[in-house]
Amino acid sequence: MATDWRAEYVKAAALGDAGDATGDVTAVQQTEKTPVGGVLAFLDLLLTQEGGEWWTKLQRKARRTAAKSDGQTVDAKDQKQLTALKTRLAAVGTTLVLQLPHLNASLSKETARVRVLQLQLVCRMLCYAVLIKKKERKLLKKEIQGLMDRVALLLDAANPPSLADEDADERSPFQEFLKQQLAPRLELLLPELMQYLLKAYEMEVEENKAEENAKDSNLLLPTVSAGVISLVELCM
Repeated sequence: MATDWRAEYVKAAALGDAGDATGDVTAVQQTEKTPVGGVLAFLDLLLTQEGGEWWTKLQRKARRTAAKSDGQTVDAKDQKQLTALKTRLAAVGTTLVLQLPHLNASLSKETARVRVLQLQLVCRMLCYAVLIKKKERKLLKKEIQGLMDRVALLLDAANPPSLADEDADERSPFQEFLKQQLAPRLELLLPELMQYLLKAYEMEVEENKAEENAKDSNLLLPTVSAGVISLVELCM
C-alpha cells in the first residue's frame, strides 16, 4: 500500500500542537524539538520508503568511504538508481509545495511556523533535484534561500547564542539544522545545492578551510632558489 505523503506532511506540520494548546510545552522547547521530532522524521520516512534498502546501503557506503558530495564516488549503477530516486522524490515534493502567497497566508500559528517553513523548504529542495533549465534552477534556488533565511531567524531567535560564548555559532539551532541534519541526508541527492547553501551561510567543512589557510600561509613564505640565499640578501 502506497504511503499517503500528504497525510504524513500534515502530521509533521501539526506535531506538538496539543502541547501548545495546553501550555505544557513552551515555544522555545517546541522549536528546539521540531527538527528532530517532525521535519526530519518526515524526511527520513520519505527517503527510506522511496529509496528502500538500496538507499540505506548507499548512505552507509558513503559514510564508510568518507565520500564527498560531488557524486564522483557513485558508480554508474548507483547513479542510475539515484536519478530514478530523485524523480520519485520530486514527484512527492511537487504535490506538497505551497506557493509563497498561500504559504505566507497559512502561517498563522507562531509555534507551527518554523515546522511549515522547514517542510516547504525540504519539498522545494526535492523538486530542485530534477530541474535542468538554468533559469528554473536559479529561481528555485533563490526561493529556497529565502525560506532558509526565514528558518534561520526563527530557529536562532528561539535560542539566541550567548555573546560571551566564542563557539556559540557552531552550536546554533540553525547551524545544527542545516549542517548536521539536512546536509548528511541530502548531500548525495543535491551535492551542488548543499555545497552552495553551506558556503552561503559560512558552514563549509573545516578541513577545506584548513587547506585554504595553509595555502594562504604558504604564499607569505619567502621562496628559495635552487642555490643558497646569500648572507648579503639576508642582511638586506
